[in-house]
Amino acid sequence: MNENRLHGEHTVGELLFRYMHQYNLSENEFAKKIGVSFRTLESWLDGKVLKYKYVFKIIRFLKLFPEQQKELLFAAGYLEEIGSLDGEMPSLKKLLNHYMEEENIKDAGLAKKIGVTRVTVDRWRTGHVRKPGCENIKDIAKALGLTDEQQDELLLSAGCHPIKIPLPNTKFEEYSIEIIEKPELVLPMPGIPISHPSQFFGQTEVLKRIRRAWQQPSSLQHVAIIGERRSGKTSLLKYLQHIATIPATDLRQDQPQGWNHWMPQNFQFAFVDFQRITMSKPESLLRNILKQLNLKAPEPCDLMSFSELLEDKLNQPTIILMDEVGAGLQAPDLDRVFWSNMRSLGSIGKLGLVITAHEPIHTLAKDSAKESPFFNIFGQMMRLEALTEFEARELINSFSHPISVKDANWLLQNSGGWATLLQILCDERIHALEEGDTSNNWKSNALERIESTL
Repeated sequence: MNENRLHGEHTVGELLFRYMHQYNLSENEFAKKIGVSFRTLESWLDGKVLKYKYVFKIIRFLKLFPEQQKELLFAAGYLEEIGSLDGEMPSLKKLLNHYMEEENIKDAGLAKKIGVTRVTVDRWRTGHVRKPGCENIKDIAKALGLTDEQQDELLLSAGCHPIKIPLPNTKFEEYSIEIIEKPELVLPMPGIPISHPSQFFGQTEVLKRIRRAWQQPSSLQHVAIIGERRSGKTSLLKYLQHIATIPATDLRQDQPQGWNHWMPQNFQFAFVDFQRITMSKPESLLRNILKQLNLKAPEPCDLMSFSELLEDKLNQPTIILMDEVGAGLQAPDLDRVFWSNMRSLGSIGKLGLVITAHEPIHTLAKDSAKESPFFNIFGQMMRLEALTEFEARELINSFSHPISVKDANWLLQNSGGWATLLQILCDERIHALEEGDTSNNWKSNALERIESTL
């Protein structure tokens, strides 16, 4: 047993077993995720020394909270102490008041130095806002003249990555590394599709199948995505549209998921939302697609000239993303003839189509009396599923406010793993945390919000 173990602190092996159980990972899966062999992981579980560089691989992969980071570092022997004996870290409120008192600086003085209002500083200092932005914390540390160690302590208390966690003077000091802080993840508003790929979680199997459908850029397969209301269909299309154009530094560490070291790097995309009234007219629909592809619309702009232009001008793999095709089938001007003529797009090798619907497309077409050979070209039909437990916990852990395991379990149970519902529940929980509400009223409020969306 580790000689440094105090007052019930856990060993490295116990912590790793806890993490694997919490995230429902097998030993093989966990070893693969952090880039070590199964035998190496087994040696850690049996008590062998866990090198410092691997501690941080685990921290980054699991997105451990500051308290958990220090717990693991302490168990591995890289921190001489873990704060108080019960493992709790000083709160931001406590540290901020302490450092301001030491520097004899008031709210107004600090506010002026860092460019915020006095009321904002007062809300941080009194604990009404417990997790300011990480850049604000760095500004505070600079304004107060804190040492590197004090700055890291302040950053950890606010749930931010430290610049460098101080290590004891041991032979492991050579493993000291800098932590580069990525831009803070901004989650989408609950119920609204994502605006950035870093906000997308799950659907790894669907992405793998899409990759196979696009494996031959000169002969792209057409894909139909089926999903219930609020299952994330639009968010998936937005992810596909933008994932290859976003710098890796702006993505979460584990992204892009599902592509297996492949990305649609040379692909161009056009997005069609059939719920927009301008997409209910054939000419405005076709002109909009051409505009997104930087192609000049022909005159007249009908399906025949549109298809000829694409066949002649497309010099790179092109995907047209069509969201909520069921709404398009309800548009009077997008008639049976229009959908039948759309079949010609299926023969353009470099053009791939992706459509979403809330039920199988042949059922929708039959119900609207607009059955067409166009809907026969979709050889790949995929159904969106709820997030796995691991994916759902990853979403929960991405919020700036730590959510307890007990609350996370409640969130998982009542969301069914659906990302949109989970975001709504998390939003309500975080609102209660920010307000300092210790009651369980947030649960009933969250369930009412979900009920109103269904």
